[in-house]
Amino acid sequence: MPSVRKGCVFRRFIRLIIFTGLIGFIIEQYINPIVKNSQHPLKGNLLYALERVLKLSVPNLYVWLCMFYCFFHLWLNILAELLRFGDREFYKDWWNAKTVEEYWKMWNMPVHKWMVRHIYFPCLRNGIPKGLAIFIAFFVSAVFHELCIAVPCHIFKFWAFIGIMFQVRAFKFQLLLSQWTLRLDVTYIFLIG
Repeated sequence: MPSVRKGCVFRRFIRLIIFTGLIGFIIEQYINPIVKNSQHPLKGNLLYALERVLKLSVPNLYVWLCMFYCFFHLWLNILAELLRFGDREFYKDWWNAKTVEEYWKMWNMPVHKWMVRHIYFPCLRNGIPKGLAIFIAFFVSAVFHELCIAVPCHIFKFWAFIGIMFQVRAFKFQLLLSQWTLRLDVTYIFLIG
């Protein structure tokens, strides 16, 4: 049995600490001041709210990318090394996705494989149409995403649920656009927006 590469684990752990600190820095330095100085979006000026959202978009993107790197690359590889787990395909090149559907198939491989194996294929085997099987898989994913946010934060606002379920509509919209001669790449609009 191969031994644990302690140097590899140590280097990844150091990177994990550094990037966790970077996430905290971005949140404290850029996100919190903007949020604290904002008014309720429905009570104020629409342009002011739009400005705040745009000011938050860049630091939120950096935090999201750092969190992705910390969890999917560093943390899961640390665990895989410690547990001597051989299959290290935690993500594919989702940044090259051309469609929303392609993105969801590549960005979180453990969850995607689990959803396909335990939700999507059993639905198809039971005679459920492909479109409804996709909807059911996204519904289950949306429920788990909402629970992952709502339970630790003690708030049930259904924003994660709505965001995940909105992706099903994004599939349909992108299919509609691809049938036209005008090719618009709306993948990242739906993922960021």
